[in-house]
Amino acid sequence: MSKSLKAIYKDLLNNNNLHDNIPKALQTAVYKYYTYAIVRLALFYYTYYEMYCDEKGNWSDNLHEYIGSINRLISEGILQVSGNEDIEKLIRQIDDIRKNVSAEMEILTLYVDLFKIYEYALNRIEYRFKKTDHIEDDEEFARMVLRYIFDSEDNVIVNDRIQDIIGQLPIRITRKKYFDYLRSGFNMLAGASTDVWKTLLYIIRSSADLDIKQDTKDAYPMLWDKKEKLENLDYKEITKDEYEAAALVIQEAAEYLQIETTAFYGLAEIVNEVYTLLLCIPYMKSEEMVNSEQRDAAFHILRSINEAFLEEKQDDLPSEILNKFEVLEGVQEYMEHELIRLEDVLYHIDEQHKSLISSLETEKMLQALLQCKVLHSGSLFADMDDLDSDSSPDSEGLSREVEKLIKELDDKFQRSDRMIIRAIMANTIDKIPVFFDTHTEIMEYVLYALNRCTDIPEKYASIEIIKSFMEQ
Repeated sequence: MSKSLKAIYKDLLNNNNLHDNIPKALQTAVYKYYTYAIVRLALFYYTYYEMYCDEKGNWSDNLHEYIGSINRLISEGILQVSGNEDIEKLIRQIDDIRKNVSAEMEILTLYVDLFKIYEYALNRIEYRFKKTDHIEDDEEFARMVLRYIFDSEDNVIVNDRIQDIIGQLPIRITRKKYFDYLRSGFNMLAGASTDVWKTLLYIIRSSADLDIKQDTKDAYPMLWDKKEKLENLDYKEITKDEYEAAALVIQEAAEYLQIETTAFYGLAEIVNEVYTLLLCIPYMKSEEMVNSEQRDAAFHILRSINEAFLEEKQDDLPSEILNKFEVLEGVQEYMEHELIRLEDVLYHIDEQHKSLISSLETEKMLQALLQCKVLHSGSLFADMDDLDSDSSPDSEGLSREVEKLIKELDDKFQRSDRMIIRAIMANTIDKIPVFFDTHTEIMEYVLYALNRCTDIPEKYASIEIIKSFMEQ
């Protein structure tokens, strides 16, 4: 943290000269968020344009529409400084774009999870049509798995490995036991914030294919058609030709989803930086607080790329752009450290001085900065309308939501192929918090899954998949 900001923060903690220090802190925050965003936007925009030139022919019409909208916003709202009334209009526009991009990513995520389910099922069928080598002894392989899991003193790594393993082992637990594991996983979130358990609930629903609806079909008809082909297969009686055709369907879907999600993710990064700049511009009292050389370099990059986008140029960008990046070198990393402490300052002001903020008439400024904080949180798609996500859920409400989830899962299992049920279980059980307390429990789970699997091709496939990531 810079010396000036440290001094301001120290005075705020000691309640010294708040009428002067709160506005100073907020103004400093505006300049720092602005600098961070303008540098990141230049970097992201340049990278995105290169990707656009290479991949645009494979992108959806919706994606091209959003790219056009964001290019116009950069041209009108960032490169041309407008009045406050125009900025408010542009902020509404960028908010709409961000919500639409987030909605598109949700749909794409649903499809990614959907095809993971079918991929899991097909992987377990693969060795019906291929020669297999000697299969591992159950106990020997279980001991190998246990050594792999605990070959680290880092609990995070250990837990990740446990989840990786149980997500690939043959699923032979009963529905009742599976639902008990779900309940136990959510119970382990007692005391966590509402945002944490809502996120897990969303992940489980998506991973179980519970939220595929009409709008999902309408957004990507080609992917929906592939889904229906896979859905109508009889996985117990599948022929080699049907298997190979289904594997090709999944490969095509995976390739398309990889291209589309990468493009939308990159666009979301640009959107968040444009949003941040538009939030900060109304409070930029003086550009002297922003390094003019860095700002000019970033604007030169943005203007060059924006013109190339708007004019549909396919030529290489001017070579002097690369020289401008030298000016920006190291700025992003420095600002990241500044913003970590700056968030503490904003949190303190918001929590301790709400009444004074009101009397100073700086509520809108603080709100804009708190939104900037959300835009640069760990989640690229964090909800801008939910700034107070630290509250804890009531246990009864959480329990009702979990039971509702279990009821929907049970209903889905009633009408699904057995192999798909196992795929859904596998694709969700590895998402919940680790429910084992001891090494022995893990060993027993692994042995149970292996011993109970009498489908040799499925068992062989599971072991091969687990061995592949143990060897990485």
